[in-house]
Amino acid sequence: MSMIIRTQALRAAARNVARPQQQVRALHVENTVDHVLPTSVRNKAWFATKFVVYAATGFGLPFFSVWYHNKKAANGGVF
Repeated sequence: MSMIIRTQALRAAARNVARPQQQVRALHVENTVDHVLPTSVRNKAWFATKFVVYAATGFGLPFFSVWYHNKKAANGGVF
């Protein structure tokens, strides 16, 4: 089979391959003021409390883990 015939056959085969259609996104976001977060921020004190708890947990967990394992090792495995 010559190179020209082969490439033409491959191009024809590639055109006949069924391509999946792009799916429509199921998310609709209204880009308006105070609606850019996926949570309500109307009660600022409650939002601040939730954010501080979330941030403190994420930041403090490695330190707590180190403290716990050091304490466990110091007591000979009994905690």
